[in-house]
Amino acid sequence: MRVAFDISRLASMFLALALAIPIAVSTVGNAAAQEPEFDDVPFANGQWNIGRRLDESQFRYCVDKRDPDWEVAAAIGDAIAAALLLEPQRYVVEREIAVEDITKIYAIMLEHCDVHMGFKLIPEGYARWITLTRAYYETQYVFVASDPALQKLADLPPGHSIGATVGTMAHIRLVSYQSALPAEKRWPVFPMGSNEQALDALLKGSVDVALVWAPNLWAKQREDAAYGELHVLEPSPLPPSTIGVGAVVLADQKFLRSAVDEAISALTADGTLDGILKGFDFPATAAAP
Repeated sequence: MRVAFDISRLASMFLALALAIPIAVSTVGNAAAQEPEFDDVPFANGQWNIGRRLDESQFRYCVDKRDPDWEVAAAIGDAIAAALLLEPQRYVVEREIAVEDITKIYAIMLEHCDVHMGFKLIPEGYARWITLTRAYYETQYVFVASDPALQKLADLPPGHSIGATVGTMAHIRLVSYQSALPAEKRWPVFPMGSNEQALDALLKGSVDVALVWAPNLWAKQREDAAYGELHVLEPSPLPPSTIGVGAVVLADQKFLRSAVDEAISALTADGTLDGILKGFDFPATAAAP
């Protein structure tokens, strides 16, 4: 996820995007309705030399290899293209750095894609030059452990530690819950810079539980057998921290955004998205149509 965010798009790219925007924010519901001011729109070097594309038969979308779900997002992008009766044209963003200036995302979209997949639909944090599609799937931040005796968060004895990816909605909720507990009933919570760091700390025994984005755990377990011993806990006594993931388009592309939303709704209703998620054994559910 990059975000396209901790970063779909830090460790998911979205968090990198949200943290990199020092200008006015708007809610998801209002983003499409508000027009960006000229000064709100980033400047990309050479943007005046990027011509308007002439081939309207293509669905140009980007996925980012830094996102744990990029292959899933690519399959969904192809499905959206098919639903719109367009030829999919995929651009794979390949970079090593986790965080970059937001104008780089703007430049990528100007030159390579009309739709950038893999952004968490957090209600606030996006500038007005970007608008979000509806969610194509929903997933969670999860508590993960290696000790089979732990099946839910409530099984973790007070004083045992949690490594939490910092700045996420789940981390904030955990800290808020802890603040209401007596000191002797709290778990030490260590902020981790990324989902990968939290999972590595759990494997090394530095923490007893890790709080991470579920797609990151999924990706790690696919690529390294050492992570196969880890299992997801029930979040009780906390509620699940569920969030939708969708795509972003430039705010002036209202027709495109509406078309993509309709395609996602149709693909959800006919079971296509559910089939893609199950085909990857991906820890998410298709968002409600």
